[in-house]
Amino acid sequence: MGFFVIHPFVMIVSHLMFQPRIESNYSIAVIIFAEFTRVFSFEMLPWGLSFFIISAISGFFYGRGRQAVDALRKSQQRFRELSITDDLTGLFNSRHFSDRLKAEVERTNRYGHPLSLLILDLDNFKKYNDTFGHIAGDEVLGKAGEILHRSLRKTDSAYRYGGEEFAIILPETGGRKALHFAERLRVTFENQAFAIRQEENLSVTVSIGVAQYTAEEEIAPFIKQADDNMYTAKKKGKNRIYFSV
Repeated sequence: MGFFVIHPFVMIVSHLMFQPRIESNYSIAVIIFAEFTRVFSFEMLPWGLSFFIISAISGFFYGRGRQAVDALRKSQQRFRELSITDDLTGLFNSRHFSDRLKAEVERTNRYGHPLSLLILDLDNFKKYNDTFGHIAGDEVLGKAGEILHRSLRKTDSAYRYGGEEFAIILPETGGRKALHFAERLRVTFENQAFAIRQEENLSVTVSIGVAQYTAEEEIAPFIKQADDNMYTAKKKGKNRIYFSV
């Protein structure tokens, strides 16, 4: 009967040499190294038992290795999500806005599909902060993020653009359809009660600027058009939309 050795060296080698894509080679390698160490050992075990124990060890390391890889991938994904997300509103942040808009503009130029952009600002937000405090102001921003998130289609994306300003990218959407979308959004904000204190609600309105992308247009003028239109809506009385063709 042949004998094989369970030796610490075998365990170390089996762990270091393990590669998930070549399990069969791994098993063979473990047996070969066991053969090299069978002469000098504190304990000699039958071949079948040796192989069983080695297989159990390899299975243990395989399971732990897969768990570690899965945990690392989840951690990396979570870190990426945090790096592109605004923690107060739950929307994407301004840095991700720049990356995403660039990608959508490139896709629009390549395939000739329509693209629109909305810039919206909460009306009189500074007054809300001064009157009710910054904690209440943060609650308003958080609620605004929820409203925007609920209003999006699967292809749309919303961002906290800065302070109380937000941006929405609308792929596959021309200016007129974007205008209708903006109006529904405006009405949603107007009808939404924002709880500031117990038994006290606040009405929050928004001014929205709409811009439609023109083929081969630079990104900066495209954003500026939406931003200028938003300020025009403010000047015209707030709680309204402005879209210049």
